[in-house]
Amino acid sequence: MNKSKYLVLFSILTALILLTFSPAQSQSSVGAVPQRADIQEVYKWRLQDIYATGQLWEQDFKKVEAMLPQFEKFKGKFQQSGQHLESCLVLRDSLLNILDRLYVYANMRRDEDSRVPAYQEMSDRAGNLRTRVDQALSFIEPEITSLSSATLQKFVKSRSGLKIFRHYLDNLVRVKAHILPASQEELLASAGNLARGPSNVFDMLDNADIKYGTIKDEKGKKVELSKARYAKFLESTNRRVRKAAMLAYNSAYYAYYNTLGANYGTSIDKDIFFAKARKYNSSLEASLDASNIPASVYNNLIKTINANLEPLHHYASLRKKILKLDELHPYDLYVPLVPETKMEFTYEEAKNTVLSGLFLLGQTYLQDLKKGFESGWVDVYETRGKGSGAYSWGAYSTHPYVLMNYNGTLEDVFTIAHEMGHAMNGFYTNRKQPYIYSDHATFVAEVASVTNEVLLMNELLKTETDPKKKLYLTNYFIEMVRGTFYQQALFAEFELAVHEKAEKGEALSSESMSQMYKEIVQKYWGPDLVIDSVATIGWARVPHFYTNYYVYQYATSQAASISLAEKISQGDKQAQQRYLDFLAAGSSDYPIEILKKAGVDMTKPEPVMAVIRLFDELVNQMEELLQ
Repeated sequence: MNKSKYLVLFSILTALILLTFSPAQSQSSVGAVPQRADIQEVYKWRLQDIYATGQLWEQDFKKVEAMLPQFEKFKGKFQQSGQHLESCLVLRDSLLNILDRLYVYANMRRDEDSRVPAYQEMSDRAGNLRTRVDQALSFIEPEITSLSSATLQKFVKSRSGLKIFRHYLDNLVRVKAHILPASQEELLASAGNLARGPSNVFDMLDNADIKYGTIKDEKGKKVELSKARYAKFLESTNRRVRKAAMLAYNSAYYAYYNTLGANYGTSIDKDIFFAKARKYNSSLEASLDASNIPASVYNNLIKTINANLEPLHHYASLRKKILKLDELHPYDLYVPLVPETKMEFTYEEAKNTVLSGLFLLGQTYLQDLKKGFESGWVDVYETRGKGSGAYSWGAYSTHPYVLMNYNGTLEDVFTIAHEMGHAMNGFYTNRKQPYIYSDHATFVAEVASVTNEVLLMNELLKTETDPKKKLYLTNYFIEMVRGTFYQQALFAEFELAVHEKAEKGEALSSESMSQMYKEIVQKYWGPDLVIDSVATIGWARVPHFYTNYYVYQYATSQAASISLAEKISQGDKQAQQRYLDFLAAGSSDYPIEILKKAGVDMTKPEPVMAVIRLFDELVNQMEELLQ
């Protein structure tokens, strides 16, 4: 439960899912990738705001090293007085605050140009220092949990400096029942490499051993299949190509069918073992308890979707109709339903589009966002050696930073809205919260970014007058919801089903998991989808399954975001203020409670229903636009 923020690299998986499940966007042709020196300074982030010189970075590095021995004097002393505990926690957060700056700066320098040896060395040194810090601080939380609740309460009452740590300490007490005696904790820790075995095996199979063979493209040319090309071929308007791509891709996993089944089964056994060892009733409860998420939230998501699958069935029927198919197969689910519409934006146009699209968040948010655009937060364009993709990062004592590889597409505009949503979340949290509460639980981290996407899309749909572009945007939004909400909920339902089967003592095999997966896919998509036998191995291709009960958070994040956007769009000033307060909350309370204060209760069906209603409306609108 280390609260250090040095690894808070906000996930952009939602954005990647959006990209994967949406129609292909046109890519601007700009010739050779430029060197960093070719880019104007106004389009570069200002890392000099963290350290003006390398010498200053070195000074902080030495400062952290010098602070490490100071923690020795606190070992075994917490029982003696609240002053020892307070002094240790204050010193820890001071050290971690500096370490954040070191680590973030070094890695963002490396991401500017990974070809520069000095940046690689700086990143390695920061990583090694982080490991040394982790080791030096590892005694703190076990020693805190060894104190009685009464002792901790007495310390907090007697030491004013401990009051800001109250929630942090309360949470340690909350999970105390699941913390084992030191010798048993040491034994579980020593099994860490074994526990990571299934994930490591899958990674090696998926990234090194599995070969996808070749298929013939639209021109009849034989081409090698890869993950990236597979996604492209599934969007092909040539059905032969789509079918061949899915057959070849899934067949590659079928070559390891029994191995993948045994490996995932072992991963499930590992989850159950650790849950039992820590005295939880189930693996689901054990996983969700880290953020104090009730199991009812997970079950509510699945139950509510299962009771309202008609909009997705309608979409399957519409897809079949638009594509003029006798039968709808899994390889028909990703081809765009509308002709590609050219929508290109300069970076200045993209910024203005995002600012206009988020006007409902109020002048304060817009002014701060505009300031971020103008104050060296964003590294805009692709350059040689630069890190790929997009992310938002930063340290507690720095302004946020956003890495982009902007190319002028509609997806890029949404990525800006997404990443700046993360950036603003960090900006407001760091301004309001003490260091200890400056991070964000995964359950809420994506809400700030996806809410921006939803508000932006609503505004684009509202103001667009070109029928073709409006249809394109509608289809884009449908695929965004389908990929992030329905698909991830489907995965979550399968994940829960196989864990529950194993927890009952029933055997799992590749065949049984394929059958369970097929039944869930069929239920979600309805009678119009004909599931080919080769597609039933879809469960074996999901790397996130090796981090148990993770994917559901993409669906719940979108549910919370759409519900919040709906309230804000109604012009409710209180809803707007509650949302801004949410952005500043950090981890000062449990995720469920933070969202409740914002106006969304994820223990109830309503936020999930908000997504289902929206999806239903979008599908109906698309059907009308196509007529």
